[in-house]
Formats: sequence, structure tokens, C-alpha cells
Amino acid sequence: MLTRTFLHFPQVGERRERALWRCGLYDWHAILQMPAFAAWRRFWDAWRQTAEVSLRAYARGDAAFFAHRLPRTTWWRAIPDFLSRAIFLDVETDGTDRVTVVGIADADGYRAFVRGQSGWNELRDRLASAALLVTYGGHFFDVPVLRANFPDWRLPPLQVDLCPLLRRLGYRGGLKAIERRLGLTRSSDIDGLTGWDAVRLWRRYAARGDETALHTLLAYNRADVVHLQPLLAFAYQQLWEQSVR
Repeated sequence: MLTRTFLHFPQVGERRERALWRCGLYDWHAILQMPAFAAWRRFWDAWRQTAEVSLRAYARGDAAFFAHRLPRTTWWRAIPDFLSRAIFLDVETDGTDRVTVVGIADADGYRAFVRGQSGWNELRDRLASAALLVTYGGHFFDVPVLRANFPDWRLPPLQVDLCPLLRRLGYRGGLKAIERRLGLTRSSDIDGLTGWDAVRLWRRYAARGDETALHTLLAYNRADVVHLQPLLAFAYQQLWEQSVR
């Protein structure tokens, strides 16, 4: 879908992009290979330049190029192209926006980073090298919390928040409610837990060293993170089908 995107081309909005598709201009290569259309002749040289620059950025896997040029609402189009360099992430706090746990999943599986334990430099490096960050509600919570706690860290340039994407598809509410609608289940020991339960579990662990509370918190966080992957696949497929109708 990314190479079909023309919204970063001069004088191209959603209506003109659809007009390009209807005329058989399905990707950037087509702009370079086909003669100028009379209706858009005045834009053609600029479009060819943009197509060439975009193809070079795509070939080198430059996620920042597209993040800087495409509207945030269209970043989902880059999902398949940067999925191998994606990080799925969920943050837990102590109720005062201080990070307690950061759970991530990537090509190497799930990993939790716990306050007071080692490994945080690894998390910093993995985030810095990733191209795509996937969250649920991250635009308003996880990302601001990370920036407040770790202001010097570099986050992935492309960031996909599944909450507004799924809302566009008619799926409203919290992560757990949407999971249930789509048939995703949680184990009985964490089913029904909420974000406030996560805060209370952390406080029990921090105050009394309750390892059972920490184990439950990490299981809860793992479910939050791992379920982002099928939700992303679902959202992308639905949005792609809408866009090509």
C-alpha cells in the first residue's frame, strides 16, 4: 500500500490520489514509466522527481522519510513494508506516570523491562533501531509517558496507534472490549483485570516484594502487547479493503 501512496506528491490529496488510481497509476513506478496525462501535465515533472526520491527512500528502508512526509493518519499504509522492523509496545505506570513496566514484542518475541531491574539500555537501543511502533492508545498515553521518563531516547519514526484506526472501522472502547468482539481471549488469572489493577499489582510488588503480584502484572502486560499483533493485521486488512474499493 505504501508504494501506491501519492499523498506526499505535490498537489495531491485524497481525491486526486483516487483519480490517479482510476487512471491506472497504481504505484510510483507508473509515474516514471507512463507519459504525462494531459490533465496533470503541469505536475508531472515534480511527480516524477518525488517518485524517484520515494523509491530511493523505500529501497534503503528509510521510515523517517515517509513519517516526515505522509499525514499521520496514513502511516498505517506502511505497515507491511516495515513490519519486520516493528515493535509492539505497552507501558505500565505506578499511577503517577512513572514507568514501572515496558513490554515489547518484535521478531524475537515478547520481553518485559521492569523498573529496578537491568536491561533498560537494551530497550533504548531496540526502540532506536526500530522503524515502526505499534500501540493501543499510545498517542495519548504510552508515547508521552516514554518521552517524559526517557527524554533522550529516540522512538521509531512511524507510529501506529490502533485505537483511532479501529475506531474508524467502528470498533470503539478499550482494548479488552475490542479483543472480546474479535474473539481474542485472555487466561483466567488475568481476564477482567484493568489498568488500575496493574497499578495496584505494582504497588504490592514495590511495597512488599510480592513476586506473585509482579508475575500477574507481567502476564497482564504480555497479553496487552501480544494481542496488538492480530489487531494490527485485522485493522490493516480492513483499511486496505476500504481504500481500494
